[in-house]
Amino acid sequence: MDFLEIMRQRRSCRSFDPARSVAREDLLKIVEAGRLSPSGCNSQPWKFIVVDSPEAKAKLCDAVVVDGGKTGAPWREQVSAFIILVERTAKVMPMVVEYYKDTQRFAPGDIGAACMNMCHEAYSLGLDTCIIGMNDQRKMEQHFNIPAGCDARLVLAIGYAAPGSAIQTKVRKPLEEVCSFNNWD
Repeated sequence: MDFLEIMRQRRSCRSFDPARSVAREDLLKIVEAGRLSPSGCNSQPWKFIVVDSPEAKAKLCDAVVVDGGKTGAPWREQVSAFIILVERTAKVMPMVVEYYKDTQRFAPGDIGAACMNMCHEAYSLGLDTCIIGMNDQRKMEQHFNIPAGCDARLVLAIGYAAPGSAIQTKVRKPLEEVCSFNNWD
């Protein structure tokens, strides 16, 4: 399938089939897509934690709930597997640190690129995904032994869409609204 067609068809799934598990072989292919992603100064500022055991999934479901019971994933218990994308300290060129006074300047974008590559690989394998951006960092550190200073930036939910689940129409701004040539206008 043409890559732009994959981009047009891939949707965020919010209704997963809990009876269907994802093979570890497929999870490793998805992680490989993240590992091969570009990163600023080739720093590769990530660690990917695959969560697929019932015990670990229960901990993850707890960790994506924040103060007062808020969660961006009320459907989380249906999900077959998750991948936590953790931001590590980036090793970048000295001139980058000198200019920006920050080793992590590119890291959030790098994590986002890795996550999207993972989403597209999952889709190419017939799997559905949803990116979860809300989590309790303290719980993530406790449940998954994540070192202090390494932020769990995103969680990727992976599985198969529930039978009969509605496919949401992808709504995007028109190209001419988000693209211009040679200046802002």
